[in-house]
Amino acid sequence: MVRVFNHWFSGRKAAFFIAEESALVLALLAGMSLGPVAHPLVTREHGLGAAFLRAAIAALAFAGALYFGDLYDLRSAARDRFDGRRLLRALGVAVVVLALAYLALPVVVPMGWIPRRSLVLAAAGGALAVIAVRAAMPAVVGAPTRVLVLGTGARARKLARDVETEADGLFEVVGFADSNGGSRSADPALPFAGAVDQLARRLRAEVVVVAVEDRRAGLPVDALLACRTHGVQVMSDVAFAEATLKRIPLDLLRPSALIFDEGFRAGPVRRAVKRAVDLGLAVGMLLAAGPVMLLTAAAVAAADGRPILYSQERTGGGGRPYRIWKFRTMRRDAEATGAVWATEADPRVLPVGRLLRRTRLDELPQLWNVLRGEMSFVGPRPERPVFLDELKRRWPLFTLRELVKPGLTGWAQLKYRYGSTMEEQARKLEYDLYYVKNTSLFLDLVCLFHTAKIVLTGRGAK
Repeated sequence: MVRVFNHWFSGRKAAFFIAEESALVLALLAGMSLGPVAHPLVTREHGLGAAFLRAAIAALAFAGALYFGDLYDLRSAARDRFDGRRLLRALGVAVVVLALAYLALPVVVPMGWIPRRSLVLAAAGGALAVIAVRAAMPAVVGAPTRVLVLGTGARARKLARDVETEADGLFEVVGFADSNGGSRSADPALPFAGAVDQLARRLRAEVVVVAVEDRRAGLPVDALLACRTHGVQVMSDVAFAEATLKRIPLDLLRPSALIFDEGFRAGPVRRAVKRAVDLGLAVGMLLAAGPVMLLTAAAVAAADGRPILYSQERTGGGGRPYRIWKFRTMRRDAEATGAVWATEADPRVLPVGRLLRRTRLDELPQLWNVLRGEMSFVGPRPERPVFLDELKRRWPLFTLRELVKPGLTGWAQLKYRYGSTMEEQARKLEYDLYYVKNTSLFLDLVCLFHTAKIVLTGRGAK
C-alpha cells in the first residue's frame, strides 16, 4: 500500500490502471495510423504531439466508461472476466463517446481531432487493448499479498475476515501466531511451533499485522524486529485496517492509535483553500442549476403543495448548530410521531421525492449553506442534535466529526449505505474517522469524482 496526499492506495491497483492506460494510448495510436493519421494541417503544424494528444483524450473516454462501470473495482473486474457483459457495455459507451467527440470537437478545434476513417480503427484498437489487459489481469495485478497476523483471538479473526472480504482480493491471510511462540498457518491441518519470524519465513509472509488482544502482556519484540530486518513489513492492526479497508474500525481502535499516529492536520492554509474551492463551486453550481431548481420547486408544489423547502436543525463544525435546507421529499406530516431516520422504501417519501432523492436534486438548496460557510462540499454527513446526543453517548469519538464542516457528500456516504440504525451509524463513523484523520484536498477530489458517478448512475439514494 502507498499513501498519496494522506490517502491510501494499492500500488498494484495503480499499476493495473497505468498498464491499461498505456496499452490504450498505444493501441489508439496504432489504430489511427492504419488510416490517414491526421488532417494535412495537423500533420504539417502539430505532428506527433497532436496524435498523442488525440490518443490520450480517447484513452480518457475508455477510462471514464470503465470507471462508471465499476470495472476499476478489482473484484468486479475479476468477476466480469468470466461474464463480460459489464465490460462490453463499458466499451460500447466509450465508442459512443468517441463518436460524439468526433462530431463536437471540430466545432471547437478547427484543426480536427480524429480523422473520419481513423475513428473506427482507433475505437477498435482501444477496445482490443482493454480486452487484452483485462484478460491478463492476474499477471498484471499479481498474487495477493501474504499476511501473517500476530494474534489468535476475536480481534485478529475479525480483522482477517474484514480484509479478505473488503480489500479487493489484494490480501491473503496465511497464518496466525500468538505472542508465546505458538503459531499456526491459516490451514488448521498445518500447525507450526516457533516464533513469529520463523513462521513468517516459512509461510513467505510479506506483512505481519500485530492484532493481539492485550499488548500489556508483552510483544515478541525480537521476533518482530527480525521480521523487519528481513524485509517483512510490520504494522499495527489499526494502521493495516486503515490502509486496506479505508476506514478505522472502532472495535480495534485504541486512543494511542489516534494520539501518536499521523493525521488531523487541517491547517489554516488548507482550510482557506478548501473554502475558496467551496465558494467557487457553489456560485458556479447555483448559476448553472438555477433553471433546474425552479423546475424542481414547481414539481414539489404540484405534487404536495407548500412548503417547497424543508428546513431542519443540524450540528456543524465545532458543534455549532445551523439550519439545513432541502427540497421537501416527504409528506408534510412525516414526523408527526417524532424524529426517525429514513429507511429503505420509506412510505413517507412522496413519489416525486423518490426521483429527487435518486438524482440528488433535493440537496441543491444546501448550496446556500455552503455559501454561508456552514457546510462544505465534502465532509461528514450533518446529524440532527436529537440523534447526535445519543450517538455521542454510545461512541464518544463521534465528537471528532466536528473537527471539520459537514458536507454535501463525504467518504462515509460514498463507501457505506445510508445508516438507519445506531449500529449502521457506528460503521459510518469508521469511514468518517478515516476522512477526518486523512483530510486533504486530494481526498476531497476523490470524493467528488465518486459522487459524480453515483449521481449519474442514481445509486445509494433513500
